[in-house]
Parts: sequence; structure tokens; C-alpha cells
Amino acid sequence: MTTVLSDALDRLLKYLEKQRYWKTIQPFFLTTFGTVAAEVAAYQYVKSQYNLTQVPLFLGSYISTRILVSGAAVLVLLLLFKVNPGRRNRPAPSRLVALYRANRTTILYRGLLIATVAVASGLVFFATSPTRASRITIRFFDLPSDVRSEAFTYLVYEINRIQRQWYFDIDARPFNTLELSPAEYNACNPEGYDHVQPLLCYAERKSESQGPIILITAMPLNDAYLATHFGIASVITTADAAYVAPITNYEYLAYMTVLQSMLIQLDAQGTIPADAFVPGPTSSGGAFEFIPARDMFKAAMLAPRLSPALEGQIFNRFGPGYLEVCSQLLSLDWLYAPRVRENLSKLFGVTLSH
Repeated sequence: MTTVLSDALDRLLKYLEKQRYWKTIQPFFLTTFGTVAAEVAAYQYVKSQYNLTQVPLFLGSYISTRILVSGAAVLVLLLLFKVNPGRRNRPAPSRLVALYRANRTTILYRGLLIATVAVASGLVFFATSPTRASRITIRFFDLPSDVRSEAFTYLVYEINRIQRQWYFDIDARPFNTLELSPAEYNACNPEGYDHVQPLLCYAERKSESQGPIILITAMPLNDAYLATHFGIASVITTADAAYVAPITNYEYLAYMTVLQSMLIQLDAQGTIPADAFVPGPTSSGGAFEFIPARDMFKAAMLAPRLSPALEGQIFNRFGPGYLEVCSQLLSLDWLYAPRVRENLSKLFGVTLSH
């Protein structure tokens, strides 16, 4: 295929070189060809490094967008530079002052064009930059009796060690309602409302000062199971962990922490899937799908997957590296690595389910 395309390109160039308009269109042709070549090279790199094979997914990414914007900016400048509002009678090049005076209009015109295109391109680059909540704080409201805070903290540090996409901070202080002002506490515990999530409300209040936060508790959640989330705050409960037995609470919390972190980062950027956790009668095991029955969650946890739509949103917003890390962390392969398993067993007395 590469040989066929190369031969076709050679024939096209030889044909164009014989045409009288070749000198005029040559810069535009070369720029367009360079842009396409850059797109192909970037796709091949992403494919080899991150095992991405979906071309539409790549074309919708910020990487492809930046290449296209750069190519378009050069084409616009080439086109506008064809217009020369300055004088045509130029003095000797050695007379710099006279040269500037004679071509002042052209210089200012082209300088303004370059600045305008550069600013427009910069705005597109800024708008497509992969941004995310770089740090997320984890706090413990209370933990089940079979989970030691230092053992779970070790797992969090392992997550920090194996990737550079985001970091967790452990706030070792036990969370209690005394940290809240009376007004905050009353707002989170209104009289006559049984469907309020006080713990999520607490987490929201703390996120205003601490930034993105995940609160872990052993208490059940009102009208929710496994976890609840809003904005940059999430609460994970182990009250429903019996539905994933014999998977341990350590495995369950590791998985849920990664999942809620992804949710926080997507929500913070306004890119959370519209159908995330929307109730429905069926599920295909997608990470952000609603699970009709609690005992089905174990199957989804053992074989986690990101739907094509979710993959596209993550890749287009955060890039291929982030997408790869999410898949790696959700799989829990890092948790079952011999070194981590041995450390948990010997140093913390923790035995995983498999």
C-alpha cells in the first residue's frame, strides 16, 4: 500500500511540475501534503504506543485538531501573503531604513496577519488542551472493620507510582461533622427530607476548600448503592460490598476509587457522558453503565470496559496516555502484580480474592 501511494504521488508531482500554475500552488500543495503526512505520522505513533486502531477516534482528538489548525494557519498566511498592498519599487536591499519606509505597509500588513493567525491558533490550542484535576484528596469518614487505613493508603500510593496522569493525596485526619459550620451541617441535614445524601453534601462542602475529594465510608447511602457523585465530590460506601464477595474490600475500594476519579475529572471538564449511570434494564459491562441488580456489579468489576463513546470522550479530551492509564487501572492488573500482592500479604496481612 505504501509503495502504491508513493508511486501515485510521484506521478502527480511530475504532472504538476509541467503545469504553468505549479509555482503558484506549490507552497499550498506542500503545506497540505505536510499536514496530511503529520496526521498519518501522529496516528501511527499513537497506534504503536497506545494500541489505538480507530481512525475516527484519532481524527476527533486534540492531537489531530492541533495538526489541522497548524496546517490551516500556514495556508491562510500563504494565501494572504499573496496580497501585497505595499509599493513595488524597492530600493537597494542595503539601505535598510529606505527599505523599511518603502515597504512599511507590507511589513505592518504581514505582521498583523501573522499576529492574528497566531492568536487564533493559540486560542484553539488552549481550548483543546487536555486539562484535568491533577490532585484528588481521599478522606475516611469511617472504614469497615476489615480495612486498615495504612493498607489502603499503600494501594493509593501504588496508583500514584505507576502513572503520571493524576495523583491522590491522603488526608489522614478522620472526617467528622465537627469540621462543618452549623450552617453547613444544617444545609446537609434538612428536616423533613429523607432523600438527601448528607455525606455527599459534606464532601461537596469540603471540596470547596480542598478541591476534588473522595470520601470513603462504611455507612449506607440514601437511595444509592456503591457510590454517589456530584461535581468534584464523590462518596464511596462499603455497605454494599457484600454483593461482590468474595472480592475483598481492598479490591472493591481500589476499583471504585479509580472509577470515581475518572468521573470527577470528566465532570470537572463538562465531558461526563450524558447516559452515565442512567437507569435501564440492561447492561453490557461498561464502566459508567447503570447496573440493574447489585449482584451484577461483580461481573462488571471483573471484566471492566470503556464503551466506544466513552473512549472517544476520554481520548478527545485528555489524550491517549490518559485513556491507556484508565484502562490499566480499572483492570486492577497492577493490584494483582506479585510485588504488590506480596507486600499486602507480608506487611499488612491482606489476602486478595484471587
